[in-house]
Amino acid sequence: MRCELMVVWLGVALTWAQRLPTRDEQLFRLQAKNAETNQWNTKVLPDGMEVRNFLFEDVTKTYYFFVEDEGSPVLIVVEPCDTEIQWKVTQHEVTEAVSPDGSGEHMEDQGRRGPSLTGPVVVRFSGHDTMSYFNPASQRAMYRVQVTSRGADTLFGMYATTTPDSDKPYPEVPGDPEVTASDVSKSTATLSWKPSPTETKFHLPVKYCIAVNRARNLKTLCAVNSRRNGGDDMPMPSPPFRFGFDFDFKSFGFKRRGKKRRNRDKIVFPAVKVMAPQENILFECVGDKKAYTVAGLQPGTQYFYDVFVVNTLTNRSSAYTGGRLETKQHKRRTRLKDGKVTTATVKRSKGQAYTVRVGDTQSPLQLTVQSCMGEVSVKISREGDVVAKESRVSSLSNLVLTNLTEGDYQVAVSSKRKRPSTFKIFSTTNPAKYPYAQMPSDTKIKQFEKLTTCDSATIAWLVNDERSKYCLYKSVVSKKVFRRKQVTENSCENPRTRKKDEKVICRHHRPGSVDRSVMIERISGLKPGTRYKFDVYVQKHRGETGQALMYRSVYIKTKRRC
Repeated sequence: MRCELMVVWLGVALTWAQRLPTRDEQLFRLQAKNAETNQWNTKVLPDGMEVRNFLFEDVTKTYYFFVEDEGSPVLIVVEPCDTEIQWKVTQHEVTEAVSPDGSGEHMEDQGRRGPSLTGPVVVRFSGHDTMSYFNPASQRAMYRVQVTSRGADTLFGMYATTTPDSDKPYPEVPGDPEVTASDVSKSTATLSWKPSPTETKFHLPVKYCIAVNRARNLKTLCAVNSRRNGGDDMPMPSPPFRFGFDFDFKSFGFKRRGKKRRNRDKIVFPAVKVMAPQENILFECVGDKKAYTVAGLQPGTQYFYDVFVVNTLTNRSSAYTGGRLETKQHKRRTRLKDGKVTTATVKRSKGQAYTVRVGDTQSPLQLTVQSCMGEVSVKISREGDVVAKESRVSSLSNLVLTNLTEGDYQVAVSSKRKRPSTFKIFSTTNPAKYPYAQMPSDTKIKQFEKLTTCDSATIAWLVNDERSKYCLYKSVVSKKVFRRKQVTENSCENPRTRKKDEKVICRHHRPGSVDRSVMIERISGLKPGTRYKFDVYVQKHRGETGQALMYRSVYIKTKRRC
């Protein structure tokens, strides 16, 4: 810390004697004229000018801002792009330098002062939003700003000034900065917002820009441009390189060659940068309009929207509070009949939509989704508000909804699987119509290895505490399937689809029987040295009307010799 501050102070001593960077107008015009050079040749932030630079991930950069006039206001602003930025400000008091002879007399040049080597941290920030530190009456001080990127290499912007009232560097957002989405259809949505005080109160020219995407809300206009360009893009600095503001080879696409700890860098010019497609984000500047209809949206899709106000004189921007919306489904919904099981197929590019009518609000609504082949997700909503959802259904999922209001509820089933996924869906307000048997917590079929012979095997499984029907089936499998002990099968498979010669036995279970918790079965008549797969199905005691559920299959190889 001590060495760093001494080096910085020596590097800017001449600059301080010239009253940089206080807002001397003649000096400010000189800064503005040579802004590009100043930006890259010093780590001292110029007063009243925006500086943009590049950050490597988890690498901290340090900048300095000097306030010479006692009582001056100080505003320091950091604008992230599409990555989280952490930064803090440390205040170092400036004291008068003492003559070198040690006499204690002050030097004649009162403009030469030195900052204290230590100072308090006055503020810390972290996030994706534009953040600012403001001190209405600062003492003579040097402000030390340390900036770190969390998550990725990124661009960022910095602005510091001692005249924020006259500069008004960033346009203001109204007291209610919320953006409202209305008239949402299958492919369009209307966004509206209140005007900026920069336009209505200060009568400065502004324009409004809209950004819509599927990923998340974007907090700054720099983040929008970064997404549209497929990554952060940064202007080439003016020579000389690597003075003050470091020249980062990687950020410009150059590769550094040479051994470590040697200044033998060879620059290799990069190939043409491949940009990401701009279709991922919809961006439009709409002038001074306060409402705009966004078109070209996809049906049944969630979007995040943001609005920015831009001062056209300074080209600086501020963000309104964005939100999210979901467009209406494109296809007509199928009404689910109470107590009826429906089988359907869903694709990744096309979901299934259903409607459930709730008339009796006193009874809970039970919605059951059984995944047969491939994982699916289900979401229940009412007038656009999600009331229940299950993101990963791989077997059987029951959603019970209470305190409902009378009307239609929308059910959406989707899948991320490339191949089609099959599922069953069922809804009812009458628990007696529930078609599935209860399953135990452990659905594994246990093999008694010591009881396995050349022509028989003994297995057992847990049973439920209700009247049910259990059917056992066997099949001969190949060596490959036996070794992997898994096959791609339909978990909604019904015993009626199995071959007759595969059926071993069907048994009825009644609550209160002696063997009510475990069912044991000995299968005889097997072939020596043969690999078998055994499946157990359970159904409610309703004959052929109940829906079957499968236990986890067990694989057994009989002994070669008896």
